[in-house]
Amino acid sequence: MDELIKLLDKNLICKSTKISTDSIYFYVESTRKNCTCPNCQMVSSRTHSRYKRSFQDLPIQEKKVIITLMNRKMFCDNPLCDRTTFAEYFSFIDSKAKKLED
Repeated sequence: MDELIKLLDKNLICKSTKISTDSIYFYVESTRKNCTCPNCQMVSSRTHSRYKRSFQDLPIQEKKVIITLMNRKMFCDNPLCDRTTFAEYFSFIDSKAKKLED
């Protein structure tokens, strides 16, 4: 399953999976050590908090695929930046995408 998740982003690992009668659930998290502030481009390694972000992917064998990503919120340590925190960014999901209920 880890190979499927790495197709989305090479920095993701699959922590667990669950298969029900109509759905496949992937629980993933990032292995990145650092993230870049989207505002000032400064690199940060300090985690502020974490939150779950779920989204639906393409079906596998007629089962819905739900991916739950443990997303990190990071501190921006640049005193000249307007942002004090920012969320880890993933190119495969739009930052304004609708979040699914758990």
